[in-house]
Amino acid sequence: MDLGLSGKKAVITGSTKGIGRAIANLLTAEGVDVAICSRNQGEVDTAIAELSKNGSKVVGSACDVADKGAYQAWIAQMGEELGGI
Repeated sequence: MDLGLSGKKAVITGSTKGIGRAIANLLTAEGVDVAICSRNQGEVDTAIAELSKNGSKVVGSACDVADKGAYQAWIAQMGEELGGI
């Protein structure tokens, strides 16, 4: 399927399992560079390794998005690593 998203960038929270992971799989398969997070760094590392096989740039780290300050810092860091979001 070609959704015309190649070269775009996306931020996906809760992206190591379930619906978030399915979204990350689809977007990276479409050529979208993504920033991902969950509360568990090991799960983020595993997801990055697997999603990177699609050829997209995948960055991420553990983040509790319920913590506003931590989330804002994470967004800033991911924006730098992806070259903008």
